[in-house]
Amino acid sequence: MDRVSKQTSPSLVVLATLAVIAALYLLKAILIPVAIALVLACMLSPLTSFLRRILPLGPTGAAVVLFLLTVMCGLYVASLAAESLVQAANTLPTDVEHLSGQVSRRINDMIRDHPSMRGILPEPGTIDLLGDANRSLLIDNLSYGLTDLTIRVAQGLFILILVLFLLAESEMLTPKVIRFFAPTPGDAQSAGRILSRLTLQIQAYLVARTLINLGLGAVVALALWILKVKYPFALGLFAAITNYIPYVGQIIGGALPTLITLGQSGSMGDALIVASIYLGVVSIEGYVITPFIMGRSLDLNGTTVLIFCLFWGFLWGLVGLVLAMPIAVTIKLVFQTVPELNRWAELMSRDWQTPVIPQDQSVPPDDPPHDSPGPLSAAGEPVKLGVSHEPATSARK
Repeated sequence: MDRVSKQTSPSLVVLATLAVIAALYLLKAILIPVAIALVLACMLSPLTSFLRRILPLGPTGAAVVLFLLTVMCGLYVASLAAESLVQAANTLPTDVEHLSGQVSRRINDMIRDHPSMRGILPEPGTIDLLGDANRSLLIDNLSYGLTDLTIRVAQGLFILILVLFLLAESEMLTPKVIRFFAPTPGDAQSAGRILSRLTLQIQAYLVARTLINLGLGAVVALALWILKVKYPFALGLFAAITNYIPYVGQIIGGALPTLITLGQSGSMGDALIVASIYLGVVSIEGYVITPFIMGRSLDLNGTTVLIFCLFWGFLWGLVGLVLAMPIAVTIKLVFQTVPELNRWAELMSRDWQTPVIPQDQSVPPDDPPHDSPGPLSAAGEPVKLGVSHEPATSARK
């Protein structure tokens, strides 16, 4: 039986892993709002504590006030996004058509001046066809985006309601969850300390990452507004959101405003100016601001980052790409906290190593063993064996 169990345990692990992946994919309509709500609740928990300190409010009152403020901010952002979508639906197709025509004319000029390049450059008619196809695709997608915006707003409202309940009942739910997984009092106290430490570390990462991304988006939006590029607020918000996605997010966040500038002005110089400004802002954020604020708290190697992005992007799409890094950081912190899982944390990390626990050496091996005391006399003093205690007179006799 032991041999059979040892042989079947790897297969059971594989089956359980596949079952979890299938559940994550099939239940994404439920799990994605719950995951977003947990991330938002973790981020907004310090604001709830701040409101309770400055106002005579309990947990529920502070959560309700924060909920109302968040709903108002969300509706304002949704209105700005809707306005940008309406403007884009009216102007972007024309800009794409204008850009394709300009590229087609330049190719015609190059072919006329250098006939030898006819076999290298694409046909101008193909560029015009691509422009017409992309124009129709843009019109369809933007129209669908306007229709889909109402559904996204409703989903966002549901997520905020779930955040409200998580914040209002956090003091009641946390001890219950701890007692559910750690029934004994000693285990419950240890689990409570571990959970508090993990929550503080995850909160620090999420708040710092969000503030950095919002600052980057504000700087990008301000620069685009100064350069009179269309949709500066929407492009700044887009840059802030895509900055959650490692590596690929920065490329996407900078490519869109560059292409919009190119289609708007038709000048390659203006597009290069926008690309240079975005590259400079992202470089300062990545090499100066983020290391200064967050230090080495992230400490994930590039392979782990890419694997998490591919995995969660496949399961949950764009939302999975945005949530990949918070999930990876949370899992790594859990692995660092649990000693039995330290080797997995070391595998995910770039510099972190499993702490070496010194062995217990209460009795040094070089010390000789202590002799046990011999028999005691009636007075409690040790008796020396092999020594006669008779009087000297008897010995003389």
